[in-house]
Amino acid sequence: MNGFTNTTERLQALWPSYVLNKTWNTPLGFNEELAELGIQVNLDTRVVDENDRRNVGDKTNHLGHVRHNFLHDHADRPVIKYFSWMVACAVHEYLEEVYNYKHDGDIKMMGECFYQRRSHRENIGINNHTHMKCDFVVMYYPKIILDDDLDSNPLTSSLHKGAVRLYDPANVGKRFWPCENEKNYYGGWYAIEPQEGTMLVIEGWQPHDSTYFFGDERLCLPVLCDLETPNVHNKGSYNDLVRS
Repeated sequence: MNGFTNTTERLQALWPSYVLNKTWNTPLGFNEELAELGIQVNLDTRVVDENDRRNVGDKTNHLGHVRHNFLHDHADRPVIKYFSWMVACAVHEYLEEVYNYKHDGDIKMMGECFYQRRSHRENIGINNHTHMKCDFVVMYYPKIILDDDLDSNPLTSSLHKGAVRLYDPANVGKRFWPCENEKNYYGGWYAIEPQEGTMLVIEGWQPHDSTYFFGDERLCLPVLCDLETPNVHNKGSYNDLVRS
């Protein structure tokens, strides 16, 4: 795993939740290979047949796609094995830092690919949503191409650079007094400006979205993760019950 161990990270407390913000120093060519595969998968899995029961969304916008598992569909590729390892490392780190829990079980993963292009008027960001049925969401950005002159333009704040926003589900909003606790954040929403190599870990229930960005392309690889523990809910099929 040479080249993957040099990372920087920041764990930030948000309301009663947390976000882990890691930046990976990956080997030369890793992000390029991962992005090339992710972009192709995204274009290949966009909704074509309106009657396909696997559709998530529809053809009215670029976010509609056929349900797939990016990781397992390409598990034979070394770049996917390394990426899956990175995701697992980040989840383990979150668990140890937040819960002081050393997970020794399996982690079930499902990966997707969200590719946006200004040339196709797709640089609008991602709508606010949650992943209530999964334990963790890990977001990784292998490719972000922003305009060079953003910093000199007063209109292009971090909200115009494709920031990921995390929302307080209690919707309390800003307090009327300052918070001097640097380890905690309280407010209506919290913005993180991703760079190439950025990996974010949040719990699945946390509402989040991403903003419009001034740039040519952006690829986000979200991975939905569930922990396998001895006391996890053991659900069985209703059809199997009635047919037995």
